[in-house]
Amino acid sequence: MFSRLCTCTFALVVLAGVGSPVVAQSASTPQKSSDHEPVSTLEQDFFAALREGNSDRVLSYVSEGGVNVGQNAQHETRQEVEQQLQTHQGLYCKLFDSSCIHSAINLGNSARSCSYRELLTHSETVHTASSELTREGVQQAVLVARVQNKQCPSDKLIDFIFNLNADGWKLFSIP
Repeated sequence: MFSRLCTCTFALVVLAGVGSPVVAQSASTPQKSSDHEPVSTLEQDFFAALREGNSDRVLSYVSEGGVNVGQNAQHETRQEVEQQLQTHQGLYCKLFDSSCIHSAINLGNSARSCSYRELLTHSETVHTASSELTREGVQQAVLVARVQNKQCPSDKLIDFIFNLNADGWKLFSIP
């Protein structure tokens, strides 16, 4: 997860282990526009939707064009995402319900896979940060949560990338 974020040439987000989040933006700072939701509000609202298990609210951030999901950025249509959220499978499990995550068993690591909701609500430490930037003419927001949970695999860095569309912030990628 961390390597995916760090290889991005458009943003660097570092979270201090004990202190407040530190956020650095690309050299070309985007122009602030007053006709869209501020990134700080997006950060609060989106992470709140995950913590509450509000799949309808999360779906509202998925554009008609769909979203890229996972480390390999597999594209999923909005209809596929909606079906997974309604049937409590696939992406629903990854976002909201640890009990239905189907992952390969790693004999060297007894820690189980945890949903992002569980990581955000049941971790010893949770730090979030957000950054707004422009990449190739597209305004983007990067929301990051760094969590530490003894029940789940060590430190986790979760990063969501949004693009600013005519109808507001829409998810571009889900880790």
